[in-house]
Amino acid sequence: MIDYLWIFILGGVAILSLLVFLLTLSRDAFLIKKLRKKKSLFVLNFGLLFTTLTCLGLIVYLFTLLKEQIEILQ
Repeated sequence: MIDYLWIFILGGVAILSLLVFLLTLSRDAFLIKKLRKKKSLFVLNFGLLFTTLTCLGLIVYLFTLLKEQIEILQ
């Protein structure tokens, strides 16, 4: 189970950043339309989306590396 620790950590970070992205995106879009705020609020939102996609990519990469290492040991 310790071999999968990084996958669990990256999965948790990906889920958390995706939830924060989805929650803040609708609020920021409403504020930009209603109050004519600056569009720089979207930079943080898309930074969270980029973090989510990066974590998901790392999860896939680490999982395939781990799978190859387990196959080599057997």
